[in-house]
Amino acid sequence: MAKVLHLGPVGGRIVAGVIIGLLQSDRASFLRADGYWTPTFPTATGSGQDFRMTDFPTFAGVDPGHRGQ
Repeated sequence: MAKVLHLGPVGGRIVAGVIIGLLQSDRASFLRADGYWTPTFPTATGSGQDFRMTDFPTFAGVDPGHRGQ
């Protein structure tokens, strides 16, 4: 079995709490957009209008195509 580095339950809660706290305190955060925020990342079709969660890995360069899979 391969060794995998990961956070335990306490570490995960600490990291999540910090991220959520930062988002809540940022006045420009999407959490304060009252439901009117839409992402502006490029999409697979290039239109920007049909954003899907699958566009996140592509934008980050971690989708199978970018990894040679």
